[in-house]
Amino acid sequence: MKYKVLLLIAILSNAYIQVRSQITYDRYLIKGVGYISIPETMEIQSGEYKKIEEKYQNDLKQTFKFQITDNRIVFQQKGLNKLDKESFNTYARVILETYLGTPGEYEKLTTTVTATSSELLELDKQLKSQIIESFKNTGLKLVNWNRVQIVTINGGSVLKISYTRQLRNNPLVNVSMYQFHNNDRMHMLTFSYRKEDAVDWSQKLNVVLKSFKITNIR
Repeated sequence: MKYKVLLLIAILSNAYIQVRSQITYDRYLIKGVGYISIPETMEIQSGEYKKIEEKYQNDLKQTFKFQITDNRIVFQQKGLNKLDKESFNTYARVILETYLGTPGEYEKLTTTVTATSSELLELDKQLKSQIIESFKNTGLKLVNWNRVQIVTINGGSVLKISYTRQLRNNPLVNVSMYQFHNNDRMHMLTFSYRKEDAVDWSQKLNVVLKSFKITNIR
């Protein structure tokens, strides 16, 4: 029986890998920032963007499908722009925001960030308090808070904030926020999806995270 169970797990795992391999990702060039890959099951929330001409792609020596110039970009589950009924069966967002500051206000992108346990604990308290405060009078509530972490993404040090929230009696939503410091600016990459849809979205969004590349190093 034990071997049969293991065999079944292996079969299911292989089937899942095959399904994942069929997912394609579109690469977006973000002017003044870098680029990111987004699964075809997502779309840009109505805003300013344009399809890149083939000649421009050749000039860049890389293939990008779209160019975006906004400081705040939102990707959502496909079909939502047209209010397709099926698009409401799930919920997922990828949000990239750039906050401009002054030279030296943030750590450099190439800096290896370190912090003591007490420093992280104090930062954790501050950020948690800010999140709770931002939820006031919105119908949102904090359900679960994960400790703030310094993680390595694509070789760089990044501050990660993650928690679970709920809007009134709606499904629980997992949120992960990544702060990329870049000297005079900070790039915030936020992922959110329904907790009940984690199997569908968590792996896709992990691919998105690893694809995010900042080329405009300050």
